[in-house]
Amino acid sequence: MITVVKNGINPILNQYDYPELGVKIGMDVGENVIVQYGHDKSSPIDILGYCMNVAAKITSLTGPNRISIGEDVHGLLHPSEKAKFKEMKFGPDEWKYRNRTTDQMYRVYTLIEGK
Repeated sequence: MITVVKNGINPILNQYDYPELGVKIGMDVGENVIVQYGHDKSSPIDILGYCMNVAAKITSLTGPNRISIGEDVHGLLHPSEKAKFKEMKFGPDEWKYRNRTTDQMYRVYTLIEGK
């Protein structure tokens, strides 16, 4: 997604003197619930769940054109892929999520630039 925006969309925007777009990607893994509000085809659909909340918060703390992942996603990666990420450090006011199993601070990792 980042490559498409940087190499495909932004050059077109630059041609017309529009500001460039940036992309922030935050990911986590877990169970969610899909809810439809109403009963007809036009009723809105939403995805609810703990990992959706965590992913949204991760995204808000991620820099432009960066990818950040929660420790559950990081734990699923092959060691060669894990090496491409570094742990993000947050102050107590920035991040309050806890690992549901260990009750320790839930770690977040961001992709190292150039990897």
